[in-house]
Amino acid sequence: MAPYLILAAAAALLGFLLCELHPSRRNDIILLAVLSAAMFALSVLRGVSVGVDYQMYLGYFQQVCQGGLPFLFSEANMYRLEIGYSLLNYVISFFGSSQFVFSAGIAAVCLGLNAVFLYRHSSSVWLSMFVFISFGFFGYTLCTIRHQIAIAIFMFALPYLQRRQFVPYLLIVLLTATFHKSMLIWIPVFFLAQLALDWKAYAFYGGCLALYFLFSESVLSIITQYIYTGYQVGSYYMQGRDMATVFIPMVFFVVVLLLQKPLLARNPQNLPLLNLAMYCACLFIMTLKHFVFQRFALVLLPVSMLLLPELNRCLAISPEQQAELNTLRAAAKSSGGNKKVAQQRYGELRGKLRDKRAMYYASIGFMLFAGFLYMGWILSANRLLIVPYVLA
Repeated sequence: MAPYLILAAAAALLGFLLCELHPSRRNDIILLAVLSAAMFALSVLRGVSVGVDYQMYLGYFQQVCQGGLPFLFSEANMYRLEIGYSLLNYVISFFGSSQFVFSAGIAAVCLGLNAVFLYRHSSSVWLSMFVFISFGFFGYTLCTIRHQIAIAIFMFALPYLQRRQFVPYLLIVLLTATFHKSMLIWIPVFFLAQLALDWKAYAFYGGCLALYFLFSESVLSIITQYIYTGYQVGSYYMQGRDMATVFIPMVFFVVVLLLQKPLLARNPQNLPLLNLAMYCACLFIMTLKHFVFQRFALVLLPVSMLLLPELNRCLAISPEQQAELNTLRAAAKSSGGNKKVAQQRYGELRGKLRDKRAMYYASIGFMLFAGFLYMGWILSANRLLIVPYVLA
């Protein structure tokens, strides 16, 4: 598990020293390039045993290489209804049929989309990249490939969700469904995510969870009949998960939801993301009964790459506060008649901002600690079969 821990440590150390202490868009690009290149190398150079489902996807790619374009539209193509993924494999096959070509093509899509999205939409690129690595999102790109490509594309729908622009949101979701048809269920979420999060909403979601635990078998039959048709009742995906699976994501989302007021004060358009965090928390709770719901939760968990940096920024000293401090400092050094008053106000504000700065860095430390803790659990449980990392 050493390569993954080194990667997370590099994201934390390089991100803090380069982007936190010396923030600039140039440094964000450098960080994204270095970490994406490292993850690309890990993806391409791995052996076929690294990543659950990887050998299955590699076998499908080789089928596409052998069958060409006619294979994509034949009955033999198991993904003919998810034509986006089929066409992507066909395009990658132009460059060769080896394992390295396939891995490079998939990694370029997943990691490239992630880097572009974070650069454009994250309020703290380095912290988002740390979450991407420590929360296991990179690990999933080595395994559940179709799902991860769909999620990477879905992230670009979130800004339209925030701005309440349904048509572009719908088009992106339809595109994701060409890689994984289960993504279609996120179409109605556009309307639900605009609702206010008040006591009525919490009571409603709590009631839905109670009904789920009472009638989970009926819900499960719908899932296996219309969405995940390959999963059978009683199979691995139908079994419940333990509390360890749920704990860290729940802690993060509970903190985010408890602090929704400053998040909304910073940006009212964070409301849809808070709703998605609520849905993700509910879905993780549902995995205690049936693991299949984690597949839905994993679509929403990457929202943490946006919300956690936003939460951290809420604790940062604002430009207005810094400007006020500078003004009071200048007034305190002047020889005017209000010098003593200015000195007093300057001392009070400086102490207040010192405490706020300490809280800001403490929150970074907490996020890094929790991220490493969660990553350690993911690697030790090894449900993704990415440990040990072996070279091809």
